Amino acid sequence: MDLGSKIKNIRYNHNLSQEELAKKLEINRNYLSRIETNKSLPTAEILSKLAHSFNISIDNLLGINLDGHDGADIRKEKIKKINQYCISLSNKDLDFVLKMLCVMTNNSKK
Repeated sequence: MDLGSKIKNIRYNHNLSQEELAKKLEINRNYLSRIETNKSLPTAEILSKLAHSFNISIDNLLGINLDGHDGADIRKEKIKKINQYCISLSNKDLDFVLKMLCVMTNNSKK
């Protein structure tokens, strides 16, 4: 999700109008509108105020992964965890999981 959409979602989730959030961030409502539509980028100061006001990290807002893992490592760990859960499933349950994965990946093959 892009930065503007994340900021818009934060605003919606806190039931704030653009005017209310703009006032909280001490910026012009039109500027906030441009940020939410990705026509302008927020300054570091605005990101800091947003993060502080809503108790979220700036790296989360920017989609930066600071834990040292790249996407491939995280993906491998998730697949490993799925495998661990599946080991104890019955064949019937495994068939169900397989069908769900096929639907989720738009793959009709088993």
